[in-house]
Amino acid sequence: MRALWREVLGAQARFDVGFTANDGDSFKATVFAVRVFEEYGLEVDYLDVMEAADCSAVQRIVASAGNDQGVLGQS
Repeated sequence: MRALWREVLGAQARFDVGFTANDGDSFKATVFAVRVFEEYGLEVDYLDVMEAADCSAVQRIVASAGNDQGVLGQS
């Protein structure tokens, strides 16, 4: 997830602050959500990405999406 965070927000992006604090906007949040779907097959709302407190919060959102969609933890 951290690699994806930096892919979308740039190499200078910090993990300890939120998406918008890293100069993220709605377009970048949409790109992030699309990349999550491409990489993990999970749907996340771009607004949740924008409102997350930091990268760890986004990781929890993605994990929750996996649990909700019955994807994570399956062999």
